[in-house]
Parts: sequence; structure tokens; C-alpha cells
Amino acid sequence: MKLVVCLGNPLAGDDAFGHLVAGELRRAGWENVVVSGPDLAPVISRLEEIETLVLVDAVDWGTGPGSLLVKRLEDIEDESGPVSHSISPLRMIRTVRRATGRPKKVYVVGVNPERVGPGEEISEAVRRSVGPAVSEILRILRE
Repeated sequence: MKLVVCLGNPLAGDDAFGHLVAGELRRAGWENVVVSGPDLAPVISRLEEIETLVLVDAVDWGTGPGSLLVKRLEDIEDESGPVSHSISPLRMIRTVRRATGRPKKVYVVGVNPERVGPGEEISEAVRRSVGPAVSEILRILRE
């Protein structure tokens, strides 16, 4: 199975990125999309079934606002993780992967946020990254 997990908080500015991407993926016909806050517990129990996992979130990569980066789990050294999560979802996935060997392929599609405060609107820079993110995710899923 191939699954896309879109993380974030729709009430915290650019942290709504994952929610916007999830909506566009569903409009494009991709049904295996889970929208989640920082708690990956509902997904963790399914990781053994998943061949390819794509995590989508606002991530402080240290690049300019709206910068979109796509990385494989193996290529991410920094455990600081997505900007709004106290426990790194990547750390949880790595732990399950070491124990089970699944998911075999893990990608992170992240946009560098401009603002993530409560009640903030999503920035135009991040909003413009939604379409390119969806295109990149669909490309990964077709592999």
C-alpha cells in the first residue's frame, strides 16, 4: 500500500500546508490520504502494511518561506522534525522501520513556513507551493 500522511494544524498559518495538500490530492483522485495532527498513533499501527509512505508538513529546513523540499528518510539527518511537533514523527517511523522493515520507502515533502502562529493566515509563499507539492507527491506514488 502507498499512503500519504498530511500533518499540521489548519488554525496555525503555514502549518495548514498538509491539510491543503490533502484536499488537492483527494481532488486528484488519490484516496489513501490521512490528515493528522502531530499524533501519528493511528498511522503507526498500519506501518507494517505500507510499502511507500509520504509525510507532508511545514518543515523548517532553514530555507526561504515557501521553499519546497522532497527528501527520502535516509537523507534526513536532523531530528528536529516538523516545526509544530514536540515528538519527531520521523523518529517514530525510524523506530518502527528498524523493528519491522516497513515502510520500505519513506519520503518527506516539506515546505519552509513563513508563519505558524495560532490564528495566522497561510502565507502566499506557502500557498503557492501546494500545487508543486501535489505534483511531486503524485510522481512519487507512480514509482
